[in-house]
Amino acid sequence: MVKELGRSLGKMSINFKEGGIAAGVTQQYGDVGSSGQAWSNVFSNRSSNTWYQNTTGRPIQLAIGHHRNAHLRVGPATNNYVEIVHTGGDYSESMNEPIVPVNHYYHSEDKRTWTEFR
Repeated sequence: MVKELGRSLGKMSINFKEGGIAAGVTQQYGDVGSSGQAWSNVFSNRSSNTWYQNTTGRPIQLAIGHHRNAHLRVGPATNNYVEIVHTGGDYSESMNEPIVPVNHYYHSEDKRTWTEFR
């Protein structure tokens, strides 16, 4: 649980604490759009059922449109992940936009559209 959030001069620091004891994790992010990141259509460079790793050195955001019955997963390893989305029988485009931390992996079982903010 995040219990402390600090801001200073265009940068945001997030300090994670649990029970008042710092967990030792602090990540700093610049202002949105100030780091040279932009949305890119990566559809032709991505395959369904393939794990990718964020090696950009900064968090990225995914925007993936799925067909039916698809999963979207993000995690620190390919065997340690969170299922972000599991679409049912309807097409799903909402909430398919997770932020992928640095060095984390991401995987989609399907793709109708795929763009990334990197």
